[in-house]
Amino acid sequence: MRNHLTVLILLPLLSAACSSAGGAPRDPGSPTPIADPRSGPATVDRGRSGSPATEPTGGSEVPVRPDQAPLVGVSDALQADSLLGRRVRISGRCVARGEGTRSGSWTLDEAGATIEVHGLVPYSCAPSRSKVLTIFAQIEPKAAGSSDRILLRLPD
Repeated sequence: MRNHLTVLILLPLLSAACSSAGGAPRDPGSPTPIADPRSGPATVDRGRSGSPATEPTGGSEVPVRPDQAPLVGVSDALQADSLLGRRVRISGRCVARGEGTRSGSWTLDEAGATIEVHGLVPYSCAPSRSKVLTIFAQIEPKAAGSSDRILLRLPD
């Protein structure tokens, strides 16, 4: 009889501990928990000027918008090991665009230094030199173990 009484007392406590009512709220259409709005407001680094940061902070933060990424040159993207895997803004001229199966590939040129870009091809990209443009991209190795680099263009 005593074991039955213990089970009757512990059963409601155990079921309350296992329910999702005490955890993060859930979207009925998704099994993934969503952020609890009661946990406090999100913070945004406003930088020195009071607007969202326009310079990298040096921490583990990854730029999600172009204005948060550092502006670098094509030669820097090709040579600086510290930029490998980083998101940057980079300027240059589109000098070549791929056709057919390479339609999402183009070449960015700055003062004779060129780098291959994968992603959305700008409208201004033509066989003749086009105007200077700045894109938001991530610098990656061209192949595993390769010292050659490419840019993966990110949405602006």
